Parts: sequence; structure tokens; C-alpha cells
Amino acid sequence: MKITEQEIIDECRAICGDAHVETGNDIDPKYQRDWLDKYPSSPFIVVRPDSTEKVAALMKLCTATKTAVIPLGGNSGLTGATQAHPDQKAVIMSLERMNMIRDVNGDGRYMIAESGCIVENLHKAADQAGWMFPLVFGAKGTAHIGGALGTNAGGLNVVRYGNARALCLGLEVVTAAGDIMNLLPALKKDNTGYDLVNLMIGSEGTLGIITAATLTLVPKPAAYATAMVVVPDIKAALKLMNLVQNQTGGRLEAYELMDQVIYDLCVTNLDHVTAPFDYSPAFSILMEIAAGSPDDVKTHSDGRLNLATQLETILAMAFEQGLADDAIIANSEAQRQNLWAMREGALGAIQKHGNWVMSDVSFQVADLPNAIEDLKAAFAAVAPGPFCVAFGHMGDGNLHAFARPYDEDPKDHPTEAAAIKAALRDTVVKWHGSISAEHGIGQDKQAEMKQLKDPVAYAMMKSIKAALDPDNILNPGKVLL
Repeated sequence: MKITEQEIIDECRAICGDAHVETGNDIDPKYQRDWLDKYPSSPFIVVRPDSTEKVAALMKLCTATKTAVIPLGGNSGLTGATQAHPDQKAVIMSLERMNMIRDVNGDGRYMIAESGCIVENLHKAADQAGWMFPLVFGAKGTAHIGGALGTNAGGLNVVRYGNARALCLGLEVVTAAGDIMNLLPALKKDNTGYDLVNLMIGSEGTLGIITAATLTLVPKPAAYATAMVVVPDIKAALKLMNLVQNQTGGRLEAYELMDQVIYDLCVTNLDHVTAPFDYSPAFSILMEIAAGSPDDVKTHSDGRLNLATQLETILAMAFEQGLADDAIIANSEAQRQNLWAMREGALGAIQKHGNWVMSDVSFQVADLPNAIEDLKAAFAAVAPGPFCVAFGHMGDGNLHAFARPYDEDPKDHPTEAAAIKAALRDTVVKWHGSISAEHGIGQDKQAEMKQLKDPVAYAMMKSIKAALDPDNILNPGKVLL
């Protein structure tokens, strides 16, 4: 179909209404940048549909006119996955108006939410119904569930509940052709061919547009026991994690690793955080266990929960085994929130210091001690300056290593920045890890993925993309090269 740009705009307005279509100089600046201000975006049109049917109608229009479509959620991604290049004449399709929670079913332990729902709002809705939706990460107040599924987001509770993929029972998806695929039923078992739900999760809007999802709800723990523990080294941290898992029957909710650099950045740059210790530990762990029985939430005469006593007993064992050097246990919800504010505010603390070479890599959990040692040696050999090689979700092997050569902007030292990236890549290859643990590929990691992915697997991904989006109009220029 050959129609003019103005006719495309008029059709979009007919579908979504004039108030929900922006063009040219009227496009809000928030649609022209990414969260890190790294990838500028130049959309031809911004459209904001409020129903699956309107998404389908827009896709039919874009398919007929071969107009590129970039789905947009909360725009909190870190890999440039939702930005439009000037030469694409792309439509940014913001799903922000599709923010209804269609159902919360306690008997079935699921909720159905449209893709524009903010993740934190899902937490509140689940809590009000007496359940918990356990996908938790720093951008929960901004990120949409559609984007979280599109990137297969991880976060702080993966060690117990899994990442976004593990928490999704079904999807509603609009295909490149504008058809609506309804796979929303909350089936725990469905052995009828290819797993199309999991195919869409993590595809970053390149295979279809997620419009709604059926999400798993879990029992809400009646209480938590939280501690920050100083460990002598990474090997001890790994042994401590397994000790806690064994002693609690798998009730470890989170196990977050922080080295001295990230600890100091948080204490210095987060005004709302009180330092847990009066010194800077070389390695510390933020851990949290959940109540598993009514006995766990019974209190002693001094007001302490049995659950806190359990954690004290476990930490006493850790001290005896040389797995811990120091610890502070949160004795109130305020103290617990202070510890979590430190971890959840870490990215802001990093950015407040300046620009860094950042990463989102993962290793097999058992390989973390050796992989971290390799990263430490490699970073130190590149240039003086602060670097962090041990920060992230240790419970699932996900590290957010970062470095700042000469404590200056990496843009001013491209050779050293490239060397840091090469060291990360080489260490990932050596230990059979992944260059993207939870942030996705976007534009940022396309070349690395093509270089490092198993070639047969990469070719199969290209074949899937060609089959489902033959005109390459769904988020072109992302994920695959």
C-alpha cells in the first residue's frame, strides 16, 4: 500500500484519537531519549493505543505500509532497545494507556495485567488481594510489565522466584501481521507444541507486541529477616549462601553482593541511606529470608521474631565456620528498608559519581569466585581508577561490574574503555557465561551476541525473526544484526 506520510498520520489518529498521536515538533521529549541519555530517538509518529484491538489495527496499517514499529513501555531499559533511528521513519507505539489489571484470581494464584501496567502497581494490587507478585527490581516504579517481559527482567528475588519468564503463565500478543494471539489461560501444563509464550518473552518486541500477560502470584511471606553480612572473600560468600539455603529449606529471598567500591558509592551518594557499618567492608552481602510457618512469626518476650532468631543462629554457624566477619541484622522495618534503599539506589549512586563502563553479565554460580578474580586482575591491568567487579545478584550469578579509568569519563579514554569491555567479554567466554543477564540486547550488545552466540543458535534466531516478521518492521535494528 502506497500512501503518504500524512495519510499514515491520519489513519493513526482515526484509530487512537487526535490526543494520542504526536508528530514532528509536537513529540514529547520523553519519547526522544532513553533512560541513560545514551541513545537519542527520532520517531516519525508516537501513538498511544488503549486496547489490544487498536494495537492490532495499528499493526495492520504499519504492515500494509511497511512502516517500522517500536513498542515502548516505561522507557527504563539500559540497552537502547526502544529508540527510533532518524532514517527509519518509525512509529513508537507506547503502551502506557494499556494499564488495566483485568483480573486478580486468588484461587488460581494469578493476575492478568495489560502490558502498560507499572510493575509496582502490580505489587500493590497483589498485596491488596493477599498475595505477592515477586518480580522486584530498582526501576519497579517506572517499568511496565510488557517491557519487563520483553527483556525477561530479573531483579532482586530471582534466587527464589525466578526471573520474568518464570513468573509468566500466558500472554496476549499482536503479531507483525496485526493478528491477535491469545495464550492467556493460566495453564500450569500445556504440552501442545512449541512454547510460543516463552518465545515472545525476552524477544524485546522484535517478534510481536505483548499486550497482556497472565502472571503468577505467590503466598505473601508473613515476615522477613534481613541482614548485611561482611564476608572474608567470594568463596566464603558462596558457601554462606548455600548454608542459608540449607538451613532455611530454600527460603532465601535475596542474596546481593556488594564490594567496597559500590558500598562506598552508596554511602556517599545516597543521602537517604544510613551506613550499616562504620567502615567500608571489602565484601558484604545483603540477605533476606522469609517466614515459612506460623511459628516463624511468633515473638519472644523481647519482641524479636522467631524468624530473626533463626537468622541469628545461622549467622552464628557462619562465624564459627569462618564464612562471616561481621553482621548487622535489621531489628525493625525501618532498618530493613534502609538496607534495601542502599541496594535499590545503587544505580543512582553510581551515576551520581559520573559515567562508567557498565556491564550486565552472568556466570554459573559456582564459577563466581574465579570469574571475579579474573575480572579484578584484568581491570587493574587496564588503568588506575575505581572499578567494581563484585556487585549484583549473587544468588543467580548476575554481576554488574563497572569501571572508570583514571576516575574520568570513559568517553575521554576510549582505548581503556574498549579494554575494559574486552576484559569482560573474554572473562565471560572463558567461564561460559552470558554477556546479558537481565537487561537484554537492544542496540548495545548486538555485535557481541553475534560474535559469541553459538552460530547454530544465532542462525535459528534469524530464521524465527524472518518467519514471524518477514518485512522486518517490528523493532528493526535491535537484538539481531
